[in-house]
Amino acid sequence: MSTLSTSIFMSDSKFYVYSKDGCGFCEKLTNFMESKGVNYEKFDLGTDFSPEEFLYKFGRQSTFPQVIVENKHIGGMKDTVRFLLDNKMV
Repeated sequence: MSTLSTSIFMSDSKFYVYSKDGCGFCEKLTNFMESKGVNYEKFDLGTDFSPEEFLYKFGRQSTFPQVIVENKHIGGMKDTVRFLLDNKMV
């Protein structure tokens, strides 16, 4: 696969952001993603998933937000921004 087609494929990827109300990092990340045109869907604690589901999916030490793309757990805000930059998606 050429670099160009890999870039196109990755830029079409949808990110899944698990967040909660009042989370400054969650808001900063989604604002950044929106400003850069990153395709994402946000899920909110208490509405879209329970605390137990969050712990089961990400583990006890996980903080908000947590991000998944293409069934791969990216991590929190800094990890996600780094992933986007490293993969030349923004």
